[in-house]
Amino acid sequence: MYIPKKNLQEDWEQAEYLIKNYPLGTIITIEDGEIIANHIPFVLKIDSNSKKLYAHVAKANHQIPSLKSNDNVVIIFQSVNSYITPEYYPTKQETHKIVPTWDFASVHIKGSSKIIDDFQFVRDQLNALTNQEESKKPEDAKKWEVKEAPENYLKIMQKNIVGLEITIDSFQCKYKLQQDMRKQDIDGVIKGLADDNKPELSELTQKTNYKN
Repeated sequence: MYIPKKNLQEDWEQAEYLIKNYPLGTIITIEDGEIIANHIPFVLKIDSNSKKLYAHVAKANHQIPSLKSNDNVVIIFQSVNSYITPEYYPTKQETHKIVPTWDFASVHIKGSSKIIDDFQFVRDQLNALTNQEESKKPEDAKKWEVKEAPENYLKIMQKNIVGLEITIDSFQCKYKLQQDMRKQDIDGVIKGLADDNKPELSELTQKTNYKN
């Protein structure tokens, strides 16, 4: 990934933030010279020895052969993103020397994959992913659990999927969120995004530029 120095994030915490908040990853492999990409939601688990991503995949998915034992897998996670109009920048009113851009944050994970066709592994992954996403609901909202579905139905559904484990080997992380701009223009973008009903990217821009 092309990353200018001003946009490079070398701390794992920035990568982890993207994975946890935007868990739908694009997983890329190569099989017989063909590039294969799919969009899969992941759960991140970290212990003292490793960082791993877990997911489940349809058995009918044509990417499975290239995921069975592969040490050259890439997964991309990306934040919300937006076109940035010159109208956000106070400098535009002064000099007109401003052009549009596009803001986003992204992390590319390189890792080793394996397919795990085990009933309990898959069930644990389903519980973990469900709990991860249900926990993002408002505190007073009802949280759905996998066990609420009939067990016979769950077993039938599980027959069609397998587990996926990715061991993370390295990462590249890019936050392109106005870090090279004057303070007045950063503030203008933060306000402009909020006014245009894009509060999530506005907040991320603020956090990136004003970490304290």
